[in-house]
Amino acid sequence: MRAQILTAMRGMALLGAAALAACSAGRPTAQVTAIKVGTRLAAEQVVSRGLEAMPRTLDPTLAYDEPAVDVIGDLFEGLTTLSVDGRVVPGVASSWETSPDGKTWVFHLRSNARWSNGNPVTAADFVYAWRREVNPATGAESSQEFAPIVNGLAIATGKAPVDSLGVTALDPHTLRVSLNAPTPYLPSLLTNAYMQPLPRATIERYGDGWTRPGHLVCDGPFVLAGLVIGDRITLTKNALYWDAASVHLTRVTYFPLDDAQTQVNRFLAGDVEYTDRFNASQYPWLRSRLGDQVRTGLYFATMALAFNMTEPPFAGNRDLRLALTMAVDRKILAEKVFQGATAPAYSLMPPLPGYVVQVPAWASWSAARRHAEARRLYAAAGYSAAHPLRVELDYPTDPSRRDLFDALAAMWRINLGADVEPYNEEFRVLLQDEALHKTRFFWNAWVGDYPDPFTFLELYQTGSDQNNGGYSNRAYDALLEQAVRQPEVALRYRYFEQAEALLNQDAPYVPFLYYPAEHLVKPYLKGVHSNLRDTNLSRYMYVLEHEGR
Repeated sequence: MRAQILTAMRGMALLGAAALAACSAGRPTAQVTAIKVGTRLAAEQVVSRGLEAMPRTLDPTLAYDEPAVDVIGDLFEGLTTLSVDGRVVPGVASSWETSPDGKTWVFHLRSNARWSNGNPVTAADFVYAWRREVNPATGAESSQEFAPIVNGLAIATGKAPVDSLGVTALDPHTLRVSLNAPTPYLPSLLTNAYMQPLPRATIERYGDGWTRPGHLVCDGPFVLAGLVIGDRITLTKNALYWDAASVHLTRVTYFPLDDAQTQVNRFLAGDVEYTDRFNASQYPWLRSRLGDQVRTGLYFATMALAFNMTEPPFAGNRDLRLALTMAVDRKILAEKVFQGATAPAYSLMPPLPGYVVQVPAWASWSAARRHAEARRLYAAAGYSAAHPLRVELDYPTDPSRRDLFDALAAMWRINLGADVEPYNEEFRVLLQDEALHKTRFFWNAWVGDYPDPFTFLELYQTGSDQNNGGYSNRAYDALLEQAVRQPEVALRYRYFEQAEALLNQDAPYVPFLYYPAEHLVKPYLKGVHSNLRDTNLSRYMYVLEHEGR
């Protein structure tokens, strides 16, 4: 009862104090030491990188979590890859051309592309890999990403045979891809882990064990030298990589550190040269002491929560869902919890040139007006001080993010009187629970696979493998279908914008912040650049002579 009548100003003060306390309590204990950097390459070209969690798998077909994608990006290479600044550039394919209608693409593979066992990488390796991905028997989470390819979606949903996929090896070094409609983002899509070629003979020989050290055969700049679950993943330079002469590092070690505080401490101690994150509440402290070693920026990703739309209390209760999303004070999260390192998100899509993000009208309201409407909707949904909403919010285990979820819970308690209890689960367990629809209210952040709205909006398409909340709306699906048929990008975006606006009206999710890229990078480690995908491949990194760590 008392929480319902607290003002927004009181809530801001409480959350600001909580964020400052978290920053103070989580301040690194290691000392910051001076580092002198030279201009010549260091004699030892080895790098240690922090990793947010242990990858679920190193099988490109089955990987879709960010830690796995990071490591796979060093082990494998597809038809295209990313440059040091995140642009799409030729990979295994040295060139390609498209038909006048944009529906047929022909890729020409490099004659010197080799697997790590010395065998040539051929067009047949891509045909095998892509058929394996869309085969329902494989159970790949990203199978429906092949929807642009002829019969891709039909195969993934069990309605067409696997060998009908629109991809053909014309000869060992020529691959033809047939599309349902013009797909301008195809070169970017091809950079993703699930589009990589695969060594068929190795997989058929070792089965599920093919990704173990000593078994794994890859075509990227590095090979898998060692893997100790929960401890480290060690890669060494692949001498047979087609562009090995441009790769400086001889060894890369990934340390799975699911606590951002641990990543910071290991960085300050000189144990890792690159962290994939840090606690945003520490941003001012780190920036004041480390200067340019702190790298931040927004990338193509959105933090969001999702509702289970198939079960109570959220199924058929739009008022409740909308009340919860309107009650979140995003500016407070951005400025107090994340210390200005990110920006508020009121819709699913992050900024993309040419696309108009569909921000709901209430986003511009005053806090008082927005909270009042949220309380009205909460009451209309059947909840009150005497009958509060009680629900668990599931999120990945990470002590450094507890302040974020505590802040969200406090907002719902203060602004609505709702009792939302944050509950952390091991990352891989949470992903499994989401896929099985065992969660009711859960973490559902997303990093775009390619710079196109479809990579986000398909998350809520009926039947999508990534639609963990079970949202379904025929009008929404129809708009997506219209969008993907359009040859003109501008017209394509207009349909996507209508779909996003409809999604906001239905409120099957709670978007709240754009994802910040948060890295610590030693001054002697070069070849690291901010980019839209927040992808920094080890193949571009190199170490300069230096004193100190």
